[in-house]
Amino acid sequence: MEFIRSRKPALSLDMAPLIDVVFQLLIFFMLSSSFLSPVLKLNLPKAMTQDKRENERVVVTITKDGNFFVDRDPVAPEELQGTLGRKIALAPGKFVDLKGDADAAYRHFVHALDAARRAGASHINIVHEGVNNP
Repeated sequence: MEFIRSRKPALSLDMAPLIDVVFQLLIFFMLSSSFLSPVLKLNLPKAMTQDKRENERVVVTITKDGNFFVDRDPVAPEELQGTLGRKIALAPGKFVDLKGDADAAYRHFVHALDAARRAGASHINIVHEGVNNP
């Protein structure tokens, strides 16, 4: 006697939604990892050679009294544009880093920004300290 076996439908797993979720997770982790701030504070060793990129920067420091310094040299406010122009002309494409005291008047900061732009600076960075959240 022959029994009729019922055929079970073949199970198939649709992989498209799984691939979509994995791809979105991959994109999320790739993007979020570039925005993470360093968690560990390390005391790094000193090197005997200097990084070449350090020479590609001009640092303008503004004190709370309104005094300007270009690479640690004091500069009068009316001479700031000329001094920056000479430094930038030596190596076009230099970065200008503006370091302003937190208590410095805003007009001094604007004056330094204007002087850097008029001197031909194409890259201006505003240097600040990070805030540690408890």
